[in-house]
This record gives sequence, C-alpha cells and structure tokens, in this order.
Amino acid sequence: MTKAGLLALCVCAGAARPVAAQTMQWTDKGFVTVNGGVQVGSHDLTANQTFPLYDETATVTASSKVKSGGLFDIGGAYRVWHNVAVGVVYTFTSSDSSAAITGSIPDPIRFDAPRPVSANASGLKHKENALHLDATWMMPVTDKIDVGFSAGPSIFFVKQDVVSSLPITEPGPAVGDPVVSNDTETTVGLNLGVDVTYLLSRKWGVGGVARYTWGSAKFAGTDDSVTLGGLQLGGGLRLRF
Repeated sequence: MTKAGLLALCVCAGAARPVAAQTMQWTDKGFVTVNGGVQVGSHDLTANQTFPLYDETATVTASSKVKSGGLFDIGGAYRVWHNVAVGVVYTFTSSDSSAAITGSIPDPIRFDAPRPVSANASGLKHKENALHLDATWMMPVTDKIDVGFSAGPSIFFVKQDVVSSLPITEPGPAVGDPVVSNDTETTVGLNLGVDVTYLLSRKWGVGGVARYTWGSAKFAGTDDSVTLGGLQLGGGLRLRF
C-alpha cells in the first residue's frame, strides 16, 4: 500500500506538468483544510523486558504490530511568493493492537533452570500527534480546480503502550495479566503530499489529500527503532481566503 501511494503521488506530479507549463497564477492569499481519513500501513514492534525474580533475572518478550488507524487533520498556509504558500498541518491517528508474549521465568527452587511461559496482551494503544511544517506549490488547473504539492519536516509526538512485566504465581508457573506501561517519544521526520481542491463557491470547496509521512522512534525496552507515519489518505472541506 505504501508503494502504491508513492506511485500515485508520482503519477499526479507527472500528470500536472503540462498545466505547470501554463504558469497559471494562484491568486488566493491562503487556505485552510480539514480532513478525515485513514493512515495505511503496519509496523512491527518487539519489546524485551527483564526484571529480578528469585534472585535471578526473568525475561519477557512482547511482539506486536502497529496497525492502520483513523486519521484527522487540520491545517492552513499563507501565500508568501507567487504560487508558494507556507503553513502547518496537524494530524492525529491512533490504533489498538495485541501482543504475543513469551517469557523465561527462573525456578524458585532450582538455580539456572528457567521455565518458558506465554501469554497475550490486548488493547495496546498507539497514538501519533504530528505537526507538518510545509511549503506548498499551488497549481491552478481551472477556475474551480487546483492542486497543491507540499513537502517539509514533520515533528511526531508519539505514545505507545509497551508490556513491561509479567506477573507470575507458583506453582506452575501461572501467568497473570501483563503489566503495561506507556512510553512517550518526540522525534523529527519528513512528509510530502498532494492535495486536490474543487471549489463549490468563491471561498468554499471540497478536496482530497494523499500524504506520505515518515519518522522513527525507539521506545523503552524495544530492540530497534519503530517506523512512524505512513501513507495517509483523506478528504474534507477547503476554505480559500
């Protein structure tokens, strides 16, 4: 889906080149956009946690997948030169996932005799708040249709539920409900997108957006950095001023 989205962005850019040759002037001072949609794609998340137990070390590994989720965004920009506008877009997306948990638990009587355990955790939340600082090239196609090509840096504010430990009772060992902690990270990435607007009146219209965002963050106990963002598809209201 990500590759298909990037291909769509490239096709849109290529299709707009003949229009660009006309050098049509965008005359509005700025715009505001409001969209609802979906962020497409999934990212693997593996977290390893250790904690002391029976004077030894217990190990818990939780493997989950950050899934696609609903998207909301709102943004605006102001024309600073010819067809170029500079502005900011705020996006929010969230999703829930489950984790498969495996562990190595020390024996309370025998030293160096770990026992395997397994469990599942559901309802692990992933939330992404992001600010996209964009420069947008506005390309009028007709008096009612224009296309905006945007790119710039993104700041991600991410919250992720991570399995931090696994309660154990004896004999067995019997596994209790996994203990889940919430980790918060802030990181910088990038974005690029295409927005198409159809004006219903002089100021108001509707439109659709295809945006690709990328970032990465490392959460507590995870082995590797987790990819953030993905292909975002949405549509909604447009305001010109």
